[in-house]
Amino acid sequence: MAQRRLPGGFELGLRLGDTYGGSAALDAVLPIYGDRLHGNLSVNHNNLIVAGLYDWLFPVGNGFLFYPGVGGIMSIGDEVSIGVAGEVGFEYRFDIPLSIGLDWRPILGIVNADGFTADGFGLNIRYRF
Repeated sequence: MAQRRLPGGFELGLRLGDTYGGSAALDAVLPIYGDRLHGNLSVNHNNLIVAGLYDWLFPVGNGFLFYPGVGGIMSIGDEVSIGVAGEVGFEYRFDIPLSIGLDWRPILGIVNADGFTADGFGLNIRYRF
């Protein structure tokens, strides 16, 4: 069975929107077997917030991608909070090395967290190397 390959490689940029209490995050993508690892790092008050997700990539048109994903999220500060995150988004890859996307990231808090939150919408802007 042939592996599906998409153009581009590593990506680095910003995710603007809810990031488990923050409003902006450093956003990075690492390609892996036609899919990707998607990571975020942000700061909110005295907390460091780290998220890591595995996204499955599906081309839906010229330059457009649909991606569902799943992973985890952790907030480290006075307390440590841990949750499970999902992700659903659409992305456009320009002919120049720039990607822009919108996603929704619901989170289920597991340790020291407030249950289910569904307000995690974000705008991603990344440079592709």
